[in-house]
Amino acid sequence: MAFSKELKVRVRRRAAFTCCRCHEIGVEIHHIISQAEGGADSEDNAAPLCPNCHTWFGANREKRNEIRQMRDWWYEVCETKYGAKEDETARKLDELLREVRRQSASEEERQKATEEIDRTLKELVNTVGFSKSDSAAEVASKVEKVVTATRLGEGVHANVRCNRCGTVVGLLVGSNACPTCGAAI
Repeated sequence: MAFSKELKVRVRRRAAFTCCRCHEIGVEIHHIISQAEGGADSEDNAAPLCPNCHTWFGANREKRNEIRQMRDWWYEVCETKYGAKEDETARKLDELLREVRRQSASEEERQKATEEIDRTLKELVNTVGFSKSDSAAEVASKVEKVVTATRLGEGVHANVRCNRCGTVVGLLVGSNACPTCGAAI
């Protein structure tokens, strides 16, 4: 048996779709303890690794503990950077959408799930700070500020990713804006 599709998505989301070792985008879900050795298809035994790290370190029994430690640390970084509430909201919405899609769900169950989805989306909108009067530019500006960099200090940011122009900078010192387009961090 392999990891379920839902578990793979959950692991990828917790890791911001990046490798827990090198932080490259595009990950495979790796069994820390292989299935051949009795490793479970569980979240605790799963690690997000890029294809390169999976090839080089995935089968190395001596690296298991290190991979688990890197994974746990990277999850903490991602939770700090992107917020656990967003992950919880996304998880809740995924569950509700699955409920709505279920063929066996009754009309009453679908209606209840739809109302819960609507309530959760309104809660998310309020948390992020959108309002109905926001222009498209204001919404874009707020989205840019939600997920762009890890703030290390005043004017010091790591892992900068500009949603506007696509610029990626490992370490930005002395600025609170994208060096290419000037978008606020």
